[in-house]
Amino acid sequence: MPKVTFEPDVDLDQEVVTLPSGHRYTAADARVDADWFAAHPGRPSLARGISPQVAFRVPQDLKDQLRTVADRVGRTQSDVAREAFAKGLSQVT
Repeated sequence: MPKVTFEPDVDLDQEVVTLPSGHRYTAADARVDADWFAAHPGRPSLARGISPQVAFRVPQDLKDQLRTVADRVGRTQSDVAREAFAKGLSQVT
């Protein structure tokens, strides 16, 4: 998972912030984004409607293995765990 760092707030009317697309990010853009995030709280659903949660405990060595695999393949631990869970369920009779 990429590390996220937060910088001090900037005055977008005074400082130039350029997006990777080359577009200048303005205070108006920030207001539009803030409105969107206010209307869409939380993580996005993984399916239509609600994505139910599954929680269970695992031994520390299995959790460590999950972190190692996720780091190695450049994916989140949740993404790797979902894939492993789905593959594992297909093996159960």
